[in-house]
Amino acid sequence: MDKDFLALLGEAGATGLAKGIFLVRKEERFRHTYKDELSHWRYFASRKRSWLELPVYYLLLVVGILTGMLGLGVTKRVVNYLERGAINFYVKNYPNEDIIKEIVEQEKRHFL
Repeated sequence: MDKDFLALLGEAGATGLAKGIFLVRKEERFRHTYKDELSHWRYFASRKRSWLELPVYYLLLVVGILTGMLGLGVTKRVVNYLERGAINFYVKNYPNEDIIKEIVEQEKRHFL
């Protein structure tokens, strides 16, 4: 499957999840994470577009709200698991792109 397509949908979902968690938790770190994920989504949207972006975003927005409501322990496990997966995906599929290295550094700051 196309790596840009997967990255696009992944960042759309990550943006939705971050926004959902921020809507519940209202902490600055979650607002900052949402802004970062939104910028990553916009970057990959400039490379590739899909009609699946918004459905994935809204689905993960609901998941983010539910995750945030389950408490910080659950939120931490979910966020850390997904961030590890995103970092591994980027390192494996975009090893020599400077903008992706910057995205990876931002993703590392999202760990809880």
